[in-house]
Amino acid sequence: MVHGAGNSLWGPASIRARWYPALADGLAWHGVDVPEADVAVAFYGDLFRKDPERGYAPDVDLKELLSDASGVFRAGDHDIDLDELVKMLADQHLDRLLAQAAAYFQNGDIRRAARARLEALVGPDTEVVVAHSLGTVVAYEALAAHPEWDVTGFVTMGSPLGGPRILDLLDPVPVDGRGRFPSGVAQWVNIRNADDPACLRHLPEAFDGPVVERLVDNGHRVHDPEPYLNNPTTGSAIAGMLHPEG
Repeated sequence: MVHGAGNSLWGPASIRARWYPALADGLAWHGVDVPEADVAVAFYGDLFRKDPERGYAPDVDLKELLSDASGVFRAGDHDIDLDELVKMLADQHLDRLLAQAAAYFQNGDIRRAARARLEALVGPDTEVVVAHSLGTVVAYEALAAHPEWDVTGFVTMGSPLGGPRILDLLDPVPVDGRGRFPSGVAQWVNIRNADDPACLRHLPEAFDGPVVERLVDNGHRVHDPEPYLNNPTTGSAIAGMLHPEG
C-alpha cells in the first residue's frame, strides 16, 4: 500500500494500523481475508517533513499553482471558480496534495527516494499495489519503470494522475497526450468518488491500456483513504486480483 499526501508526521507502522482495518473491511464483503503480516506500506511521508536542521519546506503558492493549470477544474458536476476551489481543497486538506505533488516533481531527490521506498518492497510474491492520492503518482512511476515486475493488480484511489499539471510531468512522458499503461501490471482499477476534487479526469480517458474505473460514495470524507478502502467496490477489485478464479 502506498499512502498519499499529508502524512509527513506519521510512519509506516501507524499508516498500516489506520489502513489495514479498512482494507480488511472492504475485503470481508467478498469473503477474503488477508493477514496483516502480508500487507506492507511504502512510506515516504518523512521526505516532506519539515526539519529546521535540514531547512526543507515546500515553497508552493496554491492559488498560483491552480491559476497556471490549463482547462476547467470541476468538482463533481459543477463548475467552480478559483477562490471556491482553493477553499474546497483546503477544507479537504487537498492543498497538501498539490503542494507535495509540486515538491515531488520539482525535487529529483524526493522523487527518486519516494519511488525507491516502493521498489524496496516489491518482490516475486507481490500481487497487488494499492495507492491513494499522491501515492498513485509514486506507484505509477515505480511500476512503469519496472516492466519486469509481475504484478497482478494496481488499484488507485482518489488519484490526481489525469490532472492537467500531473499527467504531462509523469515519467514516462505521455504519448499524444495519453499516459502509458505500466507493462508489468495485469489489471489496473481506478476507484473514484465523483465529488473528490483530486480526481480531475477519468483515468480511462487519460491513459492507454485497459484502465477500469469504478465509482464510490465516500460521504463527507470525499478524499479520505479509509472510506475508499472499506467500500465493497474497492474490496471487489482487490479480491478479484488476489483470487482471479473467484
